[in-house]
Amino acid sequence: MKISEILAKKKTLSFEIFPPKREDETFTLIDRTIKQLSIYKPDYISVTYGALGNTLSNTAMIARTIKDNTGAEPLAHLTCVASTTDKVDSVCTELKSYGVENILTLRGDIPKNTDTPIFSDFRHASDLASYIKGKFNGQFGLAGACYPEKHPEADNLTSDIEFMKIKQDAGMEFFDSQLFFDNEVFYHFLLKARKAGITVPIIPGIMPVTNHAQLDRMIQITGCNVPLKLRNYFDRYKNDKAAIEEIGLIFTSYQILDLIANDVDGIHIYSMNKSDFISKLMDNIGYVASGFFK
Repeated sequence: MKISEILAKKKTLSFEIFPPKREDETFTLIDRTIKQLSIYKPDYISVTYGALGNTLSNTAMIARTIKDNTGAEPLAHLTCVASTTDKVDSVCTELKSYGVENILTLRGDIPKNTDTPIFSDFRHASDLASYIKGKFNGQFGLAGACYPEKHPEADNLTSDIEFMKIKQDAGMEFFDSQLFFDNEVFYHFLLKARKAGITVPIIPGIMPVTNHAQLDRMIQITGCNVPLKLRNYFDRYKNDKAAIEEIGLIFTSYQILDLIANDVDGIHIYSMNKSDFISKLMDNIGYVASGFFK
């Protein structure tokens, strides 16, 4: 089923996972993590792959595992970076053979210090979405990414939302947002996007933070704003692992509950393959979440 069809009927719960590079970790992901996440009956599970598509074969295999063994729809990532039309045709044909019907089209991060050509036949996510939609006659549901605090390379939020409109026009049927820690930032972005003509569902992306270094890394990668209270909590307890995890659990629980109270289109959680923590989080908000996602 296309995820857009699910979104037309209900609020969605979804998780993102990534294929590990090591074979033993891939087994753990399949045998334990996906099973543990599936307990919470997500509507879809998003599967990433690394720079230059270097875990793409695992992405397709894991997407197939999700399709065959859970009640969730897999959402396979595909990027413009290092992709040719032949490669995209091959990947989409493989996904189709597995019954995977949903693809998240992205430009992709540009790797540093590589001699591999970065762009070939596709430069923008909208180019990739438009090609897949035409080549496969609308057989895939297409999704895109959006950035509540603008893409790091965008001049400003207004121009970034204009590109988002181009993505929608190219066939993207919903958007998963980049992580953010300040819900007011997301609400401002959502209002601005709707005024600009974005009519498809926009799912807020939530990243539970469980250690001090992770918080700093997310700031560097995304440029996201961190509320002063969260920063103060993490600075105060940065050497206490248990305290940081508890603070992350409480903060993320509140963030999701506030989004639910404001009737967003769904919740997308970047699990970082940490299913034990996600289980604590989901159990913490279980009663409210059960009513929202049904």
